[in-house]
Amino acid sequence: MWIIKMFVAIGSTNKAKVEAVKEALKIIGLNADVISVNVESGVSSQPFCHETFVGARNRAYNALNATNADIGIGIEGGICYYENKYLAFAVVYAANKEGLENFSFSMAFSLPSTMVKHILEGKELGEATDLIFSTKDSKQHEGAIGYLTKVITRKELYIQPVIAALYPFYNKIE
Repeated sequence: MWIIKMFVAIGSTNKAKVEAVKEALKIIGLNADVISVNVESGVSSQPFCHETFVGARNRAYNALNATNADIGIGIEGGICYYENKYLAFAVVYAANKEGLENFSFSMAFSLPSTMVKHILEGKELGEATDLIFSTKDSKQHEGAIGYLTKVITRKELYIQPVIAALYPFYNKIE
């Protein structure tokens, strides 16, 4: 159990991402003040495959550098093409100023062709979700995963990979 209060900066102001980090910290028992900062990912607005990892890492370090945080966390949602399917997933990166860093990623889920059509036309997954489900700001709330599964929210999708990315910071195993 953590005794010292830490300061964690999240490289996003997206509500689903911020709430996922807060919930993950609560689950692992990390006593932390959390701040969300709007930082650049340095990748496309809808990253594909490797760009997703780069964007998450950039967000973690940009959050760390923009604040006096002990740990910076970056979460980047991306899309990859595999086995004739477009898959959505997220990468979570955690880093500190001493150079310790780790990453994890969420489960991946296949996207229906109607969403893929919008994405290949240049829309972000959130925009495609909003169009198909006649909603607004879905990426701040349920996300595509929520609308597709009707049971898993975007926040829930991120909680486990946040915990997995943070394990070197609270479970000192090399």
